[in-house]
Amino acid sequence: MTTLTVALTRVRPTVGTVFSHLPDGADPASGALPGAPVALLPRASRLVLVVPAELLSWHPVSLPPVAGARQRAVLDGLLEDQLLDEPAALALALAPKRAADGRWWVAACDKAWLAGVLQCFEQAGRRVHRVVPALAPVASGDGAAAARWVVCGTPEDARLQVADAAGVLSVPLAQAHALLDAQMLSAQEVALEAEPAVAALAEQVLGRPVRVRTAAQALREARESGWELAQFDLATSGGSRLARRWGAAGRALLQGRRWRALRWGLVAALLAHLVGLQAWAWRLDETLQARRQQVRQVLTQSFPKVRTVVDAPMQMEREVTLLRQSGAALTAQDLEPLLAALGAALPEGSAPGGLEFTTGQLTVKGVALGPEALALLTARLAGQGLSVRQDADRLVVRTAGAPRAAGQAPGAAAPAQGASR
Repeated sequence: MTTLTVALTRVRPTVGTVFSHLPDGADPASGALPGAPVALLPRASRLVLVVPAELLSWHPVSLPPVAGARQRAVLDGLLEDQLLDEPAALALALAPKRAADGRWWVAACDKAWLAGVLQCFEQAGRRVHRVVPALAPVASGDGAAAARWVVCGTPEDARLQVADAAGVLSVPLAQAHALLDAQMLSAQEVALEAEPAVAALAEQVLGRPVRVRTAAQALREARESGWELAQFDLATSGGSRLARRWGAAGRALLQGRRWRALRWGLVAALLAHLVGLQAWAWRLDETLQARRQQVRQVLTQSFPKVRTVVDAPMQMEREVTLLRQSGAALTAQDLEPLLAALGAALPEGSAPGGLEFTTGQLTVKGVALGPEALALLTARLAGQGLSVRQDADRLVVRTAGAPRAAGQAPGAAAPAQGASR
């Protein structure tokens, strides 16, 4: 697995920004670092970015035990009074382990700058695996030096970076005597390191010997630290990275010049779709109104006395019902006349057990009459054009024009037809 370590610049990078980098396997003690824009950087399995020390601020906090999802909100509350900017505008990163005094170091940098860096590499198809600081606070009790002084940059822009148990401080080398405590500057046990380009200037300004440390060695030391500055919503792995990539793709689609034609095409298609839907709805409404008018015309033409149409189907149903009721006339072959004639002619106390009716014929069950009673009943109904026949306990009353059942002899009882009543 190969690793490429890239030194970031102080300004937000662009496509043409040249990055100093340390390829895997290169000799850290040899010469200056090569430089290349992001698209031409060497390919490697892992990509590590190094943030300049002057872009970071360091804050110790006493962090209570909270879940990872709530750590960011807790850190915002703890650092609200220590930060010059709003916590939401800063990218915060928690130290890989707790300090000896029980507190945690928190690194803070401009969130927009760090997000722009990650976006620049993502757009170039280069996945960032880690983001580390160029210099971190020195943990007390490590057995190493109590502090580290590092001079880096160019003779025109040399900076002194002091890392100790109190944090990391970066000041211009020319103003070191004015900004730093005299006792700190006179501490002889502090080791002074400097890049080759500013080693002589560092000895002259600080008045002490310098151990030369190349920029490549500095990048390798930073890469080997356990820090990760891209945390929480800027994490370079997992769901946060995927969400950031989708967000970048969405912004490119909404704002990129290369997608302008697509955006206009989508807007035109949406407008055409809306216009088509509106025309279709108007056509459907027009058809519905025409159908309603046809129903009203059928109602008013069928029933001229209906002047006001409120609910055409309901009014038509009511008028048809009234028409049926008013035009219905009973005939001699209907059930009601036969029941009325039989009820008036039967002897008192006769209680039928059941009725069967077909057109022109009524069968009464459970009535057994004697010969005299049957003769009297026959005489009474004969005057109304009805004939009576008894079959055991069944009386069959028929009108003169009632059809006989198929296969029924003139003197036989008609078979049961119709519903029992």
